[in-house]
Amino acid sequence: MRGIIEVRFNNLQLLYIDEALGRVDGSGLMRESWYRLGMEHARERAAGKSVILTFPARLGALSADFRGTKPDARGEWLPVIIRALQKSGVSYSLAEVLTAVYEAIAWGYGEELAEFDGLFDAATIGGRQRLLARKSAMEHMHNIPPMVDAVTAMEGAGHGY
Repeated sequence: MRGIIEVRFNNLQLLYIDEALGRVDGSGLMRESWYRLGMEHARERAAGKSVILTFPARLGALSADFRGTKPDARGEWLPVIIRALQKSGVSYSLAEVLTAVYEAIAWGYGEELAEFDGLFDAATIGGRQRLLARKSAMEHMHNIPPMVDAVTAMEGAGHGY
C-alpha cells in the first residue's frame, strides 16, 4: 500500500479552484496554501498542462510513500475547496468530482480505489465518469449510504480544516 493517491487536474480546474478560494476563503489560510502549491507547478500551469497533485490516502495522515515522498496537499483541504466551489458557484461539477475523491479518503477506501485505477483522473471526462462510477461501487461494497454528504458528515465528526 502506498499511503498516497494521485489526482490529475487540468489547468481550467486549477483556475476554478483559485477563483473559488479567492471569492470565499475569508481567512486566506487555505488560499495562501493553495497558491504556494500552485507555484510549485507554475511551469506546467503556464504551459496549460495537467498537474498531478498527491493527497494522503487516509484522512488526517501525512504519510510518505515507499520512496519517502510526502503528499502535496492535505486531505482536509478538500472540504474547504469543495465548499468554496459550491458557495462561489464557480463549478458544481468539479465540486462533485472532488467530493468523490474526498469520500475515498474520508471513508478509507482511497488506496483501494487507487489500486484499481492508478491515479484519480479528474482532468478528463472519462476519468471523472470512472471516478464517480467507482465511488458508487465502493459505497455499495463498504455499505456506505450513497446519499451521505461526506463533507458534512466528516465536518460533523470533527475532521474539518
